[in-house]
Amino acid sequence: MTTEVAVKGRAAAGRGPNELKVAQVEAIREKMADATSAILFDFRGLSVSQMTDLRRKTREAGVDLSVVKNTLLLRAVEGTSFEPIRDHLDGPVSMAITQGDPASPAKVLNDFLKESGGGKINGGVVEGTFLDEEKIKALAELPPREVLLGQLAGVMDAQVASLPRVLNAVIAKLLYAVQAIARQKENG
Repeated sequence: MTTEVAVKGRAAAGRGPNELKVAQVEAIREKMADATSAILFDFRGLSVSQMTDLRRKTREAGVDLSVVKNTLLLRAVEGTSFEPIRDHLDGPVSMAITQGDPASPAKVLNDFLKESGGGKINGGVVEGTFLDEEKIKALAELPPREVLLGQLAGVMDAQVASLPRVLNAVIAKLLYAVQAIARQKENG
């Protein structure tokens, strides 16, 4: 039994890796280096004008949308926190990446899907965790981060504001108990 490996492609011809493709993989890796989220979007069924509209909307939201060859993306995510998307590269995909609010690509893509009816979210990685289409759509429905922080601050402020009333109530109950004991001893 032999364990020879078939040599194919550029290696069979005695050539090294294609410099253009190596540069493309490095460009993808650089985009992903500081990214907080990356979402895969299947753009089949979209017209050119719809795709142009989607690109404009993502650009306005600070999201980088690019069509990527699956083979190059497979190599680019290798050894990164975005590696879980490897299993979801099926058919032509575009990738929405952001360095800002991790939910912004999900919001833009979800809003676009509601308007156009074409395309499909394949899944994505948000802050190192893989989310399927359903979870990404749920993430898109959340209010912006600033609103959530404001709501949290409001809840915390309400708790702090009610603390003096609670402490006063405890002191008042103690005072009433001491007064009742004093009256009992006087009468008693």
